[in-house]
Amino acid sequence: MNPMILKIFLVISCIFLLSGCQQQHDYAYLMQHPEVLQKEYENCRRITSAYCDEVVRAAEDFRVLVLQRSENPELMGWQIMQAQQKGDEQKVRTLYAVVRSTSQE
Repeated sequence: MNPMILKIFLVISCIFLLSGCQQQHDYAYLMQHPEVLQKEYENCRRITSAYCDEVVRAAEDFRVLVLQRSENPELMGWQIMQAQQKGDEQKVRTLYAVVRSTSQE
């Protein structure tokens, strides 16, 4: 096989392999990291995939929580206390992420 063709093939193969290495986060991570969720949501506006479906679902769920906090902040505090009492750390981290993203510092 011609060495030049082999080099071109290897370069193209590496490009395809590296382009598929984008880190994908699960729903819980996205809900707890709104800055990452926002970036992923922006990226998914141009792409259709199962991962993007998960990102869109997380973005919608996060938006609902933000609306709930703006309408009734006391209820959000109560939900945090309930989640803490139940030991639901994932929910506590998610609710605190909502509070952090909507707090004005």
